Amino acid sequence: MQEAMYEGKNVNLSVLLDEKREIRELKKSSDKGAFSCPYCNETLIIRAGSDRVHHFSHKQSKSCELSIESDKYQDQIKRESKQHSVIKNFIHDELKAQQKINKELEVEYGFVAKATEKWRYYPDIIVKNVDKEIAITVLTNVTQNRDEKLANQIIKRNTYFKEKGLIPIWFVENTEQSIDLGRHVIHLWEAELNLAMKTPEDLMWETLLNETARDQSLFELFDYHHQNTPDSYKVRSLYYIQSREDSIQFSVRRFVEDEQKSPFRAFALNGGYEISLSTALLTTQTLQLSDPKIEMQLRDSFLQELKQKKNEYIAKQKEIADANRAELLNKRYDSSKLQVSSKNLLTKSHFRTAILEYIKTGRLRLINADDVAEYLVLNGASNKSYNTGRYKIYSDVCVCLDQLAEENVIELSSTGGQRDRTYAVKTI
Repeated sequence: MQEAMYEGKNVNLSVLLDEKREIRELKKSSDKGAFSCPYCNETLIIRAGSDRVHHFSHKQSKSCELSIESDKYQDQIKRESKQHSVIKNFIHDELKAQQKINKELEVEYGFVAKATEKWRYYPDIIVKNVDKEIAITVLTNVTQNRDEKLANQIIKRNTYFKEKGLIPIWFVENTEQSIDLGRHVIHLWEAELNLAMKTPEDLMWETLLNETARDQSLFELFDYHHQNTPDSYKVRSLYYIQSREDSIQFSVRRFVEDEQKSPFRAFALNGGYEISLSTALLTTQTLQLSDPKIEMQLRDSFLQELKQKKNEYIAKQKEIADANRAELLNKRYDSSKLQVSSKNLLTKSHFRTAILEYIKTGRLRLINADDVAEYLVLNGASNKSYNTGRYKIYSDVCVCLDQLAEENVIELSSTGGQRDRTYAVKTI
């Protein structure tokens, strides 16, 4: 084992060696009984076998149960940075302080809490509150070479914790964070994507997005580079953590799922916010890893920004449509493509083909039934009209547009008003 009690404090042998203590000097101290097991209090000595580095060993008997599980846990976290233990211990101490206030709260290091059960994997800390157990784990030292292997390990550990009835919560070291707010993109390791959570606040964001951004693509409105537009938006969250001189701060990052293969990326909803661990109060069942007041403010701000983006998008599409309409007024339809009669008369049977050509030629995102009717008239359809000025082919145009909507080419966006029956173009 690597840890021991020394002069009233829990120390790590590698840390002592980093402090320039000679191994000969440390061995002499251990021979004089200076080190003891933090779990059973038995005297420890320093040994080094043929296949092991210097380590503490029980002097009088076999290793105690807790020290064996401690070794298993230490092997599990050997890839972590030195900052890992600093952050872990700070979280542990913070939650222990809350335990004094909340008598139903139990806080312990993972391998200590479950040593008798000899678990395959241990979280850094286990928090028991009433009938719920939370597995808290800190992730540090992610690199490109380690990411793929680590991602698989995280999946296994997450699955294992859930099978044991725990709620896994992961904190990622802040140095791993990579976000470009100007483009609303957060770049992710695969490991980060695998440990992202879905909390009640995420579900509230999902409801908001799927109710307010149904008529237009959220990604397009914010000019976010993407491959596909999802049928529904799925929101998840990550918690980045950093230690400061006298506190632990973590930042909440919420994102909409996007790219599920390397390079991993997602739509960042906002710049997030920082919250102290002491503010993340424990509720009756779980940790409250958010500030409800700030979350409400962020949703309100997002709605305002979304409204502005929609107005800008509609204005831009109208500008494009007007420009294309002006251009189309000066064109005549290519009769050879439609195989029309020698009189160049565009009949109802050719409306569908002509409308598709209209959409493709203008690269339109929004179309209006009246504009389509006028386009068809200009390209050979009957120009007979009602007293209102509306072309008599209007009803046939609407039938054709509804058929295209059933084929998922377009989608009815609005009816009534000055520009009756507007459709959003989905795909060609």
